[in-house]
Amino acid sequence: MLELKHITKIYNSGEEENRVLNDVSIRFGEHEFVSILGASGSGKTTLLNIIGGLDSYDEGDMIVDGTSTKSFKDKDWDSYRNGTIGFIFQNYQLISHLSVLENVKIALSISGLSNKESQERAVVALKDVGLEQHIHKKPNQLSGGQMQRVAIARALVTNPKIILADEPTGALDSSTSIQIMELIKKISQGKLVIMVTHNPELAEKCSSRIVRLSDGKIIEDTAPNPQIDSNKGYKLGKTSMSFARAISSSFKNLLTKKVRSILTIFAASIGIIGIASVLAISSGMNGYIKSMQEDTLSTMPITISAADSGGIRTLSDRLAEKTEKPIKEIKVAEQGKTHQNRYTEDALGGKDGDFISYMKKHAKSYYKSLNFNTGYTLKAFVKDTDGQIHQIQDNVVRTLMATTTNFAVLPTDETTITDKYRLVASEDKIFKYPTGNQAILFLDSDGSLSEQQLAMLGYKGKNKVKIEELLGKEIHVLTNDQYFRQIGERFIPNEVTDSLYQEGQTLRITEIMQLKDATTTPFNGTIGYSQTFLNQLLEVEKSSAIVQAQEKSQTRSVLDISGEVLSEESYQTMMRQLGGDNTPTSLSFYAKSFEDRKKILQTIHTFNEDVAKKYGKNSNDYERYSVSYTDMAKTVSEAFTDIIGSVTFILTAFSGISLLVSSIMIGILIYVSVVERTKEIGILRALGSRKKDISRIFNAEAGLLGLSSGVLGIGIATLLTIPINQLVADSLNIKGFTANLSPENAAALVALSIVLTFFAGYIPSKIAARKNPVEALRTE
Repeated sequence: MLELKHITKIYNSGEEENRVLNDVSIRFGEHEFVSILGASGSGKTTLLNIIGGLDSYDEGDMIVDGTSTKSFKDKDWDSYRNGTIGFIFQNYQLISHLSVLENVKIALSISGLSNKESQERAVVALKDVGLEQHIHKKPNQLSGGQMQRVAIARALVTNPKIILADEPTGALDSSTSIQIMELIKKISQGKLVIMVTHNPELAEKCSSRIVRLSDGKIIEDTAPNPQIDSNKGYKLGKTSMSFARAISSSFKNLLTKKVRSILTIFAASIGIIGIASVLAISSGMNGYIKSMQEDTLSTMPITISAADSGGIRTLSDRLAEKTEKPIKEIKVAEQGKTHQNRYTEDALGGKDGDFISYMKKHAKSYYKSLNFNTGYTLKAFVKDTDGQIHQIQDNVVRTLMATTTNFAVLPTDETTITDKYRLVASEDKIFKYPTGNQAILFLDSDGSLSEQQLAMLGYKGKNKVKIEELLGKEIHVLTNDQYFRQIGERFIPNEVTDSLYQEGQTLRITEIMQLKDATTTPFNGTIGYSQTFLNQLLEVEKSSAIVQAQEKSQTRSVLDISGEVLSEESYQTMMRQLGGDNTPTSLSFYAKSFEDRKKILQTIHTFNEDVAKKYGKNSNDYERYSVSYTDMAKTVSEAFTDIIGSVTFILTAFSGISLLVSSIMIGILIYVSVVERTKEIGILRALGSRKKDISRIFNAEAGLLGLSSGVLGIGIATLLTIPINQLVADSLNIKGFTANLSPENAAALVALSIVLTFFAGYIPSKIAARKNPVEALRTE
């Protein structure tokens, strides 16, 4: 069955060579009880370790069932130990954090048997050694004799051919020793039992054969030539510890060190808490910005100017152009290219070939109203509190989000206004949308007007004005013929007298409205008047004397004595201001909803695509007829989103450092666990565990710590969102902000925690796998 031929084992200590076994040759039969005797250092334990596959030989050969072991690889030795060898150790070598049943089951688990079959066979083995009443106890709850019985049950449960017993009674009292030896003697009736002992009397009493060693050589063998069948052929099985078994073992080990495990998990979760909190806050801010964007943009018109400069150069654009090269010459700063939008020119041909007609046909269902700004300037006058007449200059205030003037034409659809504003006062007690010479005065969300706006209305220097004074306030608008007088070929403004003031068309404030929400985009005028009122004025202005004169003098202005030279562009601008040219300077689409706003923008994009298909995208005609616009609101919101993204990245990086530190800490903890479980590593290797099985156990432990810290971190971060949301709502007064961690981010962070801890435990797990099983078993 088993034969050793000229086995030599050499240990090198510096320059000295120590032959622990020197040319040992011996044969063992199938059913023997062989006792190996010898003094300490004689080589008997080394011989046992070589037979058991725990140690390697340097010279010679060991033959099992006619098969040489010279060519055995690590996996072959693992299979050999698991299926052929059963170990009974002097110090029992039980795994302390496993129950009696689990200590026996583990040998079968390594064999790859199912949990159910392993359990059944382990229970039978424990019954055979008389421990069926103790299967759920831990080893520290048993006596020495009981622990040795567990070790015997573990050795027998895989039904090995060879039982190797290393001083099985060395740690037991005499009466218990006799019981254990009787049990081993019974086992030898069906198996080869090889026992190492210092006790000659015990060997003589129980053994069928005695072998004596001295200085690494066999000096006596009472039955040297047993009958063996060398033609059987040795069949190697497979060993494999399942990942579930590795997880179970690691989990139970962590439970034995509850306080340390909990503290480690909490410390490791801090990085996850930081990253999760940052992502939750970032998600809340992005959601808030998106909500604001939808609320704001849904009420903000899409305005397309006749001249579009393509937006503003952002800070990131300028940083991207930064150069540190030596400057040898100064260049002119690059100016934004202005694109002229030709709304009324036939770009596509046919009835709907121009842009305005195209939009009316394809986007009419998406907007509530379409407003045209012709660039006409009202010549408006008002009386102050002293009865003095003042002209209202049409001041323009531009911001990133909107352009506001003193006067603006109201949208044709009144819900565009009523959705954003609430009624403060009305001459008719109920709201009536202006249709003629009525007007609406618009207040800010806090019910205020600026100092300039009050001065415009004739209340310069006033801090407060009663609603009753503003309601019914009249503004008189003069036509060109009323405002200008002709001197030769030039025109100059008249002095506005009370009688001339009374001749003007009256614009009466009949409604006062207040913005509902400060975050909503306001109407683009302080005073809103109807399209009907504007049309009446334009009808008069196109036949006015100054318009007729300016049409005849297109290269020189008729507005001053010097006769300023006009370019084509400045001539067109002047004619629009005078009301002689009604070509729109801008179009404003008021969308029905945020989704409809996107559809309007898509329709504009489709128009440009149709132009590109007809003329080619690189053609001059495409440059001429395509429509360009700048969505400043979207640009600003995207800028805020980019800023939040950058801040999120920086904070996440800082939190990531703590996560990295905690991962290193877990790596150290896993290494400490390897040191603490060195004996367990030796036991598992003796039972046939592969190196990868040992790695798997510690990888599983790292993974469990990573999973636990990840889940704990996500849980704490989720709980933290409650006070964070409350704090933001109360302290920063940001309504609608909700910090929340998405399931995708939560899952990703848990996965990240597992991966990081897995990598942190990788090196310690490899160290564990490479430990010498013989040295590991000697560790106390």
